[in-house]
Amino acid sequence: MSNRVSHDPRGGVPHYPAVDDASSSSSTTSYNVDDGFQQIYVNSKPQYDTNISYHGYDLSRDVSEYPIDAGRDHTQRNTGNAPVPTPRKIRTNQPPNPPAAQNKNQREEWSGRFDFFFSSLGYAVGLGAIWRFPYLCYRNGGGVFLIPYAIFLFFLGIPLFYLEVNLGQFTSQGAVHCWRMAPIFKGLGISMSIMSFFMTTYYAMLVGYSILYFVLSFRSKLEWSTCNSPWAGLNCTDNFTSFLTPCNYENTFRDPNGQCYLWDAQGKTSISIGWWNLEKRLEFKKPVLPSDDYFNNYILNKSTGMSDISTMEWPLVLSLLAAWVIIYGCLCRGVKLSGKLRLYVVYFTSVFPYVILLILGIRGWTLPGMSRGIYFYMKPDFKRLADQRVWNDAANQIFFVLSVAYGGLITLSSYNKFNQRTFGNSFIVSIANVLTSIFAGFVIFAYLGYLSYITGQNVESVVSEGPGLAFIVYPYAVTTLPAAPLWSILFFLMLILLGLDSVFASIETIVVVITDQIHGLRRYNSIITLVTCIVQFGLGLLLCTDSGLYWITFLDQFTGSYPAFVIGFFECIVIAYIYGSNNFRDDIKVMLGEKDWGVRLFPIFKICWLFLTPLLILALIIFTSIHYPPLQLGRYHFPRWSYNLGWGLTALILSGVVLYAIYAFIRMVIIDRNSPRVLINPEPKWGPLLDHNRKKVAYYHGGHQGVLVSAIDRLKKRTLSREALARSRRSRSLPDDDRVLTSGLRTKNHRYAANDRRAELEANLLFNSNEDPYYGYPV
Repeated sequence: MSNRVSHDPRGGVPHYPAVDDASSSSSTTSYNVDDGFQQIYVNSKPQYDTNISYHGYDLSRDVSEYPIDAGRDHTQRNTGNAPVPTPRKIRTNQPPNPPAAQNKNQREEWSGRFDFFFSSLGYAVGLGAIWRFPYLCYRNGGGVFLIPYAIFLFFLGIPLFYLEVNLGQFTSQGAVHCWRMAPIFKGLGISMSIMSFFMTTYYAMLVGYSILYFVLSFRSKLEWSTCNSPWAGLNCTDNFTSFLTPCNYENTFRDPNGQCYLWDAQGKTSISIGWWNLEKRLEFKKPVLPSDDYFNNYILNKSTGMSDISTMEWPLVLSLLAAWVIIYGCLCRGVKLSGKLRLYVVYFTSVFPYVILLILGIRGWTLPGMSRGIYFYMKPDFKRLADQRVWNDAANQIFFVLSVAYGGLITLSSYNKFNQRTFGNSFIVSIANVLTSIFAGFVIFAYLGYLSYITGQNVESVVSEGPGLAFIVYPYAVTTLPAAPLWSILFFLMLILLGLDSVFASIETIVVVITDQIHGLRRYNSIITLVTCIVQFGLGLLLCTDSGLYWITFLDQFTGSYPAFVIGFFECIVIAYIYGSNNFRDDIKVMLGEKDWGVRLFPIFKICWLFLTPLLILALIIFTSIHYPPLQLGRYHFPRWSYNLGWGLTALILSGVVLYAIYAFIRMVIIDRNSPRVLINPEPKWGPLLDHNRKKVAYYHGGHQGVLVSAIDRLKKRTLSREALARSRRSRSLPDDDRVLTSGLRTKNHRYAANDRRAELEANLLFNSNEDPYYGYPV
């Protein structure tokens, strides 16, 4: 069969058949693959591949440019099936078909469009809504807590949430490098990662509690449903039907001590059949739920104080270890695996918590006395608004439940596509989180109202307040349902899933801060994750002791309140007053387009970042510094040394901001001899990480100078110009040749004297700026 020959339309250069065409003739062509290279046998001239170099000849060029068979005898040509020497493959680091959005720094991206939404939803809507919100609301008087909570949601939470999501997506960088807009504030990312580190340490312990309860639920009868166990205290009460006795039966006697006795045959009262007086009953024996004693006396084996550490609770150690093994197993392969895992179970994890809460709520809302709890939950006591702790806890909960200032949102959004919408995600996640918290409050306060009804106590006195509230009321709630073990299994599975979603983003924040600083460690991402998990597990062993709950309360108070306020305040200052809110608007416009709702509503966010948000946070910082809320757990007041330790922990978290600012000044100003303005002006690397996105930004506005630097430059220019003008007026005269210099600079409406014009030129030369040399002066 003859070979087919095509001609190049450019110049008639013959093109020989491709490999696929040549392979159709099995009698004339054969192939031998050796060590990954092709060895080709053909009748006449070799077929060529554009990606292969044949002994120095680049056959992607015109064949006529090379002297094929030149200088050799015709009899020595390859007329038979003699092998052609093995071609040498062109070595290149680029893939043959590079993806359009491949990151030059090999940084991962979400594999699907919904990965970020559900990851951020899981990160925000976590145990903070189910576990933390009810006990803070219970501690601060119920309904009055919702007033500052709603105020801070719209003026603190949503503006900061939107800021961090756009910042992470625009830069595709972690919590440190995203602040290249003002290099002196890169330490904000370091402080965020330190705060996330300590928060995750005790957060994982809460997941461990849930895992232990989950395992203990696989029994025919839940242990915490009755008091017939060694862990039950003297006041443990599991039968509230006989809590009070009417004592109006025949042969009964109401004793003034509050008890009811039976008359015997001799007319003596020797047999007590119960209590008829509630006050005396509560004074003698305050009822305690079996789930309360089970959590404090069996799960925790709680000691008398923070410094009273005597035993290590090994069931808690194993539960904490299981939690960290699950966390590492989900994160060891990076965000793509965790994103896919979340996406595969997204419908389950997003709907399942609401189903369980709805079932528990329906049961609680049908119990007698539930209206007492709902009334306490919704009716505000306006006198409590004068209590600083109510406002402090409400702001703290907004920061915690939305996870702003912790770095996790920046990290998760940094894996987004450059043009992914941000306003809808920010608004939906924020509102869904708050509504979940409020919905969980309706559920738990219905049961508190029921307990108040059957025990005769006030709602605020039914159970002990503190972080363990969710592990007391919810376990008791499932005991009121038929098939209680099944509902207990499902409920604690829900808590495990909610807790893990929140921990994932925090661990990713810590790892990304490390790998973004040292790019060479990105190939060892799984090892860095493993080391981080091991270190945090080691620190978490303190929480597995009999004083663990005191340390959880301590960490919850000092790691998320004051440091989060300071970090959130500096975020607003950097965006609004150093980089410039208008510059940030231009960046968002390039990223999302002018028709995006976030761009349209940007003036609202601008007002918040410029005035409302920083002023509110500054007021919180001042009042918190003057009068820090007392730290207590139930009736236990923490010792004085714990406050000193807590402020030391706060200083450790904020040291990232201070130490990096000092380092940046020494490195960039003293060593590199730069102007101090480089500390507050965007770095050359500021902007999107990918090259084609950087070109897009350069096409639209070419980059921005910091608004603070621009203001300083204008002020400096005016000052220099005025000084030069003053010097020129004091000078005697100008040489005659200066008239030639100034004659061409006069305009129709404004004529300057030679001295003034020379002074102005002198000021511009001293300023040495790229701006218009006559900025601010009529010419």
